[in-house]
Amino acid sequence: MLEVQYMESLGNDFVVIDGVTQFFEQSSKEISKVLNFDHGFSIDQIMLILPPSNSKFDFQIKIFNKDGSEAENCVNGIRCISKYIFDQKLVFSDQINFMVGNDLVIVSNTKKNQLKVDMFNISFESEDIGIKNDDINSFSFNDKEIFFDAVSVGNPHAVIFNYDKELNVPEVGAALQKSGIFKDGVNVGFANSINDSEINLRVIERGVGETQACGSGACAAAIIGRKTRNLSQKIKVNFNEGFLETETDLSSGKVSLTGTANYRAKAVTLKI
Repeated sequence: MLEVQYMESLGNDFVVIDGVTQFFEQSSKEISKVLNFDHGFSIDQIMLILPPSNSKFDFQIKIFNKDGSEAENCVNGIRCISKYIFDQKLVFSDQINFMVGNDLVIVSNTKKNQLKVDMFNISFESEDIGIKNDDINSFSFNDKEIFFDAVSVGNPHAVIFNYDKELNVPEVGAALQKSGIFKDGVNVGFANSINDSEINLRVIERGVGETQACGSGACAAAIIGRKTRNLSQKIKVNFNEGFLETETDLSSGKVSLTGTANYRAKAVTLKI
């Protein structure tokens, strides 16, 4: 028996497991059981809350894609976890210090009932992005050269700006993921600028495919937009089912993202 929370953010659906107040074995077998359980809807990822292994953090987070692979970051899922922690009063302040991989992620509960996620791990280094050759910034798809920019925000992203609207986004994203340019694959964002402070975004995620929304993808697109296209520090990022607000400070390597999180169902018992 396992108690979970069903949560969503901008159309992304998560199973949140509290591994602090109950025991959960982090084996591939147990993860597979949760992924293959009939939840009644398609989940994007499992978000697992754990006690921290370092005292400077409040909690540790582990993230599993629906193909069973472990993800390095999921900002929409982190907001869902944060809402649960704040609602359950598992912290005594309006701020949570998370350990995500080896990175610090800070989430604040704002007065407007929004959740602000601060990340300090922007990197354009090839080693962090997992790109094999720094000189590669394009690939061929159906005899057409497609250009991208790459950044890591704890996980690797390639961003294609102002793409041809006739482009088959899922196919192009999958082609870049399978191109071998990135050692461990890559999340691919397709961004179109509306103006200097607003973009539309679609994201093809590793281990997921095209997703309704992607928080780390929003951060990556905002960072690339700021760095290469002189977009504003504050950018509104639109998805199919809503938007996120980002703020980028390239000089300090910090990016912030603000949005909501919601329950689909609370305290659901899985008989697995």
